[in-house]
Amino acid sequence: MFRGFTQKKIHSYTLGEQLKNLRSEGRVTLFEVSRETKIPVKYIEMIEEGKYEKIPPDVYVKGFLRAYAEFLGIEPKKIIKLYEREKDIKKNLNGGEKKSPKMKKKTRLSHFVVTPRIIIAVSVAVVVIGGFSYLYSQIGRFAAVPRLVITSPASDENIPGNSISVSGYTDEDAKLTINGQPVLVSDKGEFKEDILLQSGVNSITISALNRFNKEISKTVNIKSDYQSPNLAASGDGGNGGKVIGEQDVKKRGVDVVVRADSIPIWLSVEADGNLIYSGTMLAGAVQNFDGEKEVRVTSGKANQTFIKVNGKPEKILADSPGIVRDVVFTPND
Repeated sequence: MFRGFTQKKIHSYTLGEQLKNLRSEGRVTLFEVSRETKIPVKYIEMIEEGKYEKIPPDVYVKGFLRAYAEFLGIEPKKIIKLYEREKDIKKNLNGGEKKSPKMKKKTRLSHFVVTPRIIIAVSVAVVVIGGFSYLYSQIGRFAAVPRLVITSPASDENIPGNSISVSGYTDEDAKLTINGQPVLVSDKGEFKEDILLQSGVNSITISALNRFNKEISKTVNIKSDYQSPNLAASGDGGNGGKVIGEQDVKKRGVDVVVRADSIPIWLSVEADGNLIYSGTMLAGAVQNFDGEKEVRVTSGKANQTFIKVNGKPEKILADSPGIVRDVVFTPND
């Protein structure tokens, strides 16, 4: 459950509006909800707009609502009851609508007479053929691993910086991870994630898991020649032993160096109200961020995220093993 929310009563007109208002109050985007709950963005939008009829069977709708409620810190049973109440109201309203009478068309008798026996025979044939077709397709999907194509980067690539974009495509319903971190997949199966690298050779493993628990993984090795800010010493680049950015703190306002410790972390950073990074940091990766008035950091694994602010000693972002949002750093820190 998302730790930034507390249980609260809902005071809106429809269930979708209530959920949308709570999400807006917590400054959470649709993509962040999708990342944490694994609900596709299009279904979250349909829920918030009350378009339940466009979502797959009722059991999926309730599952999505339950996951969304837990994420927002709301009692799932209450949300399900509200949903069932709205569904009954819509059903009664639709049932009460009067249909306009249609003019009867004159029909001509055909020489071919459709008997109950023929109708039953055709129905049975359609069901049998459809059943075999469905079974054949499901067996084929069950036996096969999901597709996984990496369009960028190429393996054994050497780059001068410490940032690279991993992109490609897989099955639409597959769960994708990069070094264990969940990554969003579009309705077309496309994905793209920015990765911060550590200096030296980085192994990036992309894995796709389908709903039959069939998994495929591919690994690319990327070498980065980037010099980490907290490793810059006297004689290296003329920094005189100071962390890169430390001597420019007064000029730039606030300087924050972020380091991922022993595992990959998802990171989002805003500087002076503008989003400047959102992606995955590999274990050991280090990145510098600066702003004039403030730098705001959100981490998916706070106790694995280390921060060095304005050249001061490094410290842990927070003790929480989960997500911590909007930790603000200013020139006075």
